[in-house]
Amino acid sequence: MVSGNLAEPVRGQLDADGRLVSADPLLLRLHLHCGGYEGGPLAVPQLSNLCRLSRQLNMNLSRSVQAADDDNLISMWVEIRLERGEQDGNVAISIIDWKETPSQTAYNQISGRQRDFDRLNGRGSIRTDASLRIMALSLPGEWDMVEKYIGHSLLDVFDFVEPSKQSVLVESISERQPVRGQHVRQKNEKKSHYYLSGQPLINNDGLFSGYRFALELDEEREQLARNDADRSGIEKGDLISDSLFGSQLGPALRQPLGKIIANAETIGSRLEGPLRGDYSDYAKDIASAGRHLMDLVNDLSDLEAIQRTSFSVAADDIDLVDLAHRAAGLLAVKAADHQIRIDLPSKDKKIPAQGEFRRVLQVLVNLIGNAIRYSPDGSVIKLQAMHGDELSAISVRDQGDGIAEDDQQRIFEKFERLGRSGDGGSGLGLFISRRLANAMDGSLTVESAVGKGSTFTLRLPTRID
Repeated sequence: MVSGNLAEPVRGQLDADGRLVSADPLLLRLHLHCGGYEGGPLAVPQLSNLCRLSRQLNMNLSRSVQAADDDNLISMWVEIRLERGEQDGNVAISIIDWKETPSQTAYNQISGRQRDFDRLNGRGSIRTDASLRIMALSLPGEWDMVEKYIGHSLLDVFDFVEPSKQSVLVESISERQPVRGQHVRQKNEKKSHYYLSGQPLINNDGLFSGYRFALELDEEREQLARNDADRSGIEKGDLISDSLFGSQLGPALRQPLGKIIANAETIGSRLEGPLRGDYSDYAKDIASAGRHLMDLVNDLSDLEAIQRTSFSVAADDIDLVDLAHRAAGLLAVKAADHQIRIDLPSKDKKIPAQGEFRRVLQVLVNLIGNAIRYSPDGSVIKLQAMHGDELSAISVRDQGDGIAEDDQQRIFEKFERLGRSGDGGSGLGLFISRRLANAMDGSLTVESAVGKGSTFTLRLPTRID
């Protein structure tokens, strides 16, 4: 079973007719399990639809995608890139996250003994059909006669401790989105409270087939919170305040923002028919504002994560040149809008290093995005990669206004924007990026002078083969 960030992305390529002309083993296996054949049309509906949307919008896309094979529900982070030049019309697929969780078939094979241990430890699970009727359950605590709940709606079995939160669950389910940390209790039972989280299930035909929920006694969650508070030396009230965003506000904000962005992009691209030019521009402005808010939500979630005492990163084997090209590809459209050229090291050059793949990509996207934001139109952003015995580095140099020496440490502080406003920044990107670099045993530094541009350099431990 594959789980989490991949040391190397899973890649594939579709031709102009939607045929899967090349695929790494994991993607090919999923394609074949979904009824496809080698060289045939991509048989994974979720991936196929994302590729089709990328072509319709004529832009590169990055999205979370869920699919399923015979035994597992597969959650992926997928990047779709439109090929240009001689391969115009082809689509490149790059999957950088791949997490498999057992499907219902595998769930049924879990021993009763293991479910008993889960119950004693305050954990349980619920499987529902597409109408949220309970099909199987193993619940925490000393619930008797759980069989009587089979066939009942989930919403008839549980009450929400905060009634206003029920709308969040209903909206998540209607959008086939994950459900996280909903505080519930058994109806007519006021003593035991639980945290409910769930993932949508997709069958082999690519259709929604229900949810798998996990239940956790809130006594256990509260004890973990107290332990974490004791370790970090903060008050429990502060911990609850910090975790509120990641567990509830973040997911609740992402869902409507995602709908706003997707609908605005559809309107602005005139996919549904002709539209007045100024209305199309309004839609693009709405999509841009939505993406800005989504970036802010993501920054706040990252801020909460990196400040936890339990935060850690993986030590993946990575290539800094490869990641530089990936980050630049994600921002190619944004750079083109400002006639900015991104000068990259040759793909033939290899700079091996150690760091978490996804987090290094996140840092580079932030650095290149900042360089685009603060560089004049028509300028050049240059990326250089350097190999060292202990530390290897990738630098991003722009031709912007530069940063005064007195401000060069301030820019790495939380919410610091040096008095700039209306530039689309949150003031968190560099703070988060430096914390991530430090967590990977590396560093993030800047060299700059007023009127002479800036060079940001990420250093990470060199990988020794």
